[in-house]
Amino acid sequence: MKKTIALIMLALILFALTMVPLVPLPSAKAQTSEAQVLSYSWYAAPSNTVLAPSPGDLIVVGEIQNVGSNTISNATVQGIAHSSSGQTLATATGPAFVYQMLPGQKAPFYIDMSAGSTTQNLAAQVSSVTVSVASVTNTPARPYTGLTIPSGGTTGFMAANDTYEVVGTIVNTGTQTTGNVWAVITFYNASGTVVSLNYTNYLATSLRPGDATRFIATPVDNTLTLSSQISTYNVVIDSMTSSQSSSTQPTLSPTNAPTNSNQQLPILPIVVVVVIAVAATVALLLLRKRQKPQPPPTQPQKPTDFQI
Repeated sequence: MKKTIALIMLALILFALTMVPLVPLPSAKAQTSEAQVLSYSWYAAPSNTVLAPSPGDLIVVGEIQNVGSNTISNATVQGIAHSSSGQTLATATGPAFVYQMLPGQKAPFYIDMSAGSTTQNLAAQVSSVTVSVASVTNTPARPYTGLTIPSGGTTGFMAANDTYEVVGTIVNTGTQTTGNVWAVITFYNASGTVVSLNYTNYLATSLRPGDATRFIATPVDNTLTLSSQISTYNVVIDSMTSSQSSSTQPTLSPTNAPTNSNQQLPILPIVVVVVIAVAATVALLLLRKRQKPQPPPTQPQKPTDFQI
């Protein structure tokens, strides 16, 4: 009997091992070195803030670039605010405003540092901020590259209301019909440092090959002081496929860092452990059955006067 139990356990374990090529492993996180922080700056959110939860919050804006050879997504950055004595005052994370980043592509980010602090009036106390890439993910997805801005298709200027505006045209020069289309704009000062950003509403719910759409963008959290710093800008065109599109605003507002898939329990070890546990349970039940005395055979019931 013991030999039979051992053979059953061995068979179940071997079955678990044969599941290895059939169970997909979790996607590996890309190395954070595949993205690089190019520049950033910080300011106190004004009373007309668009993205910050509260006026006065310490805001860090900047830009990262995909310096690797893979397309990446879910890029997040971490900011750490320090006092003049080097004390850490706050730590917070924020996303890069782009779905997928091709090698060489740039994207802006926005971090509300006050969201990670209990310090009152953080913006007035901070002396320096350090920013690094927190996480990126390699993705097999590829953004549609048929959306382009023709030569001379954008103009940046200081409008009459003392707000810097970028006006541009996007053309579908590719062969596919898109879903929702929008633009993400990064604003720089004369030194090339990021001072603000913005993203538009959906410019079109669908663009066929040859179709075009226009956009106007101004910096978020704008003040006259901020707009007067802007010297140049960069436009990134983003889009969805027709099946992905919906009628809602793109969800690009600052959020917490996405859940790290490395924190999820891996599927394969769970399968193996479960099968081994089942094998052990079956073996135990068989062993108990072997040891338990068998009841005597049931005696046939005697007929009574009420039975026919």
